[in-house]
Amino acid sequence: MVRSLVLDIDGVLVGEKIGINTPYPHQHVISRLASIRAKGIPVVLCTAKPHYSIIQIIESAHLTNPHITLAGGVVIDPIKDRILESHPFPKQIAKDIIRVCLQHNFYTEVYARDTYYILRSQQYELTKIHTHILQKKPGLVDSFDQMVEKQDVYKILPIVPDESGIKSVNDALVPFKKSTEVTWSLHPIANPHQFCNIAPAGISKRQATYNVLSHLKLDPSQTLAVGDSASDQKFMELTGFVATLENGQDPLKEFVKGKGVNGFIGGHVDDNGILTILDHFHL
Repeated sequence: MVRSLVLDIDGVLVGEKIGINTPYPHQHVISRLASIRAKGIPVVLCTAKPHYSIIQIIESAHLTNPHITLAGGVVIDPIKDRILESHPFPKQIAKDIIRVCLQHNFYTEVYARDTYYILRSQQYELTKIHTHILQKKPGLVDSFDQMVEKQDVYKILPIVPDESGIKSVNDALVPFKKSTEVTWSLHPIANPHQFCNIAPAGISKRQATYNVLSHLKLDPSQTLAVGDSASDQKFMELTGFVATLENGQDPLKEFVKGKGVNGFIGGHVDDNGILTILDHFHL
């Protein structure tokens, strides 16, 4: 029996139908999450987004428990205004990563806890798209140096136009292999752009999921984890039940199928496929 949920957001709860299921989930999905939480089942959102981008989901569905944000960089219960974990970069490492990203001319976003920044000179159409996704405009700076000195950096996000750019980012980050955790993600309305989430070493959705379940004294074997990208497998490996959607990436689908009766592939996110997953697990 499933007694707790850990849910990715983009591609799982949020799709590409603007005003219907993006930037926030369809109302039917919100209502179901609220119903599940009202039964005493924790619903933990697990995302690379900052907390301010998901607060409307949390408040609308009354998800009164900790949530994983900034790819594990901040674990927060925003309803109670309580931060359980906070893991910023060492400042020099943040500066060095940013410098390398800019040397390679990657479009780069830099995340403090409560806002994010881009170079004024890098604004283009993607800036508008990501503003919609995050529901917040970036701060515009001419240089990241002062920003990094004055604020903690939790995530650095180079974005490339499509999959062909992944190798160039990975190659550029080789010198930081021991000091970072790198995962790739995408968003339905930003396809084919690829998002490289760079967090400090040891900070990840997987570790944060383990920590939250431990903090809430929840049994991982009775937890359902749902994701859509191959990188989500890392946090989903911790739980007894797993699921993805029709739009999930093929490697993740194979992982889910390998779980037998404890795995399930639901409908497409744009058809509120998460509801078929919740139905399957009697939630």
